[in-house]
Amino acid sequence: MLDLELPEFPGELTSYDLAALRRKGTLSSRLPSIPGVSVEQFFMASRAEEAAQIAASMGVAYEDDRRRAIIMRAKARAEERIAQRYAEGRL
Repeated sequence: MLDLELPEFPGELTSYDLAALRRKGTLSSRLPSIPGVSVEQFFMASRAEEAAQIAASMGVAYEDDRRRAIIMRAKARAEERIAQRYAEGRL
């Protein structure tokens, strides 16, 4: 019979499941903060402002897409008219 030994883990580890091994030592340690820098400057002041900015951006993108679709349809119609005239021998 094969004799297997469990490896020794550092510290007091009560559970051998992978989730506990991954969390070992990560919950208690925190990175130091940078002096004079605040996390709030990277985010909007409120969710309403952020939602309004996203809605405005989506509106601009929608309008841009709508105009591009109008232009592409007009180009397609012009190409079809030219192809029709060429097929009829009028060009």
